[in-house]
Amino acid sequence: MKTMDELPASADPAAGRSSEARPPATYDELVQRSPQGSIFAKRWWLEAVAPGAHEILEINRGGAVHCAWPVVRTVRDQGATYFMPALTQKLGILFAPPLGKPGEVQSNNQKLMSEMLESLGPIENFHQNFHENFTDWLPFHWAEFSQTTRYTYVLDDISDEAALWANMRHMCRKEIRKAQNSGVRVIDDFPLDQFLEVNRKTFTRQGVSPLADDEFVHRLDAACVKNAGRRIFAGVDESGRVHAAIYIVWSDGTAYALMGGGDPELRQSSAYRLAYWEAIQFARTVAQRFDFVGSMLPQVEHLNRGFGGRQVPYFAISKSTPQPPSLRAALKAAVLSRAGILKRKSAGPAATK
Repeated sequence: MKTMDELPASADPAAGRSSEARPPATYDELVQRSPQGSIFAKRWWLEAVAPGAHEILEINRGGAVHCAWPVVRTVRDQGATYFMPALTQKLGILFAPPLGKPGEVQSNNQKLMSEMLESLGPIENFHQNFHENFTDWLPFHWAEFSQTTRYTYVLDDISDEAALWANMRHMCRKEIRKAQNSGVRVIDDFPLDQFLEVNRKTFTRQGVSPLADDEFVHRLDAACVKNAGRRIFAGVDESGRVHAAIYIVWSDGTAYALMGGGDPELRQSSAYRLAYWEAIQFARTVAQRFDFVGSMLPQVEHLNRGFGGRQVPYFAISKSTPQPPSLRAALKAAVLSRAGILKRKSAGPAATK
């Protein structure tokens, strides 16, 4: 963990406040209390998805953590490459709970961001998704970073089953009933290895590799079982065929749809919708909020929207440092340029008209 130099308590704007009003004392407490906190920023999650490659930058003042930034990176001579680990929707900067007038909070947060950015050092490449409650990226813009908007879908209140059903699109309800009437049932203790087989089929159909290999998923799954909660739902027909499966994890009042997949040959059964609906109903017993964790893919986005999820924007911030051309490339360009000049000269004045 990298910590910025502390200021004396007398310089701390939070000095003298009650303990309830003071910023968090530790990083773990910050993740719990920050508006930008999530399961993905937890220390155990980072250790599972990026062992040996993650670092937590902090700004401590007066014995309190005012700001922290979990990053995952590799370092080369040209600089560091910062990236998002697999199955991790968002990271970004976390601020202590806001205290004071909005303008003062924004000004202070911008100063903290600028200080954080200075601590990064030389950057070769940078890409990180930020929490949806991170809404001011101006210091990054001033530092010549770029930003694009991405979307997830969220059910903000899953306490009322009737309201959830009513807020679904008609086609979504129709497909859930279709799966139920076809004899598909949902089990909620589906084995992880069987889930990975179903998940692979989805990516094989698309001609791409899964988001993470089996070893990675097993490591993350063990961490989720130990530190949070997870459950795997699968839609199975009367013959025992697995049509679709959903993997959810939950912590601190939010359930996340982390992974999902289905058998391409059984897509018409609508079992994926039914498994999702059962997962959401279960999530009501362990959380207050359901995050679909995306998606920007058209074939997935319409499903999340169909469940009545609210579209939530978040920032994807990036930066690439142009690399100087290699000596070989520079010599090749010079030779080609020289050849072009000689060709024009030999062609005479008519060639330049």
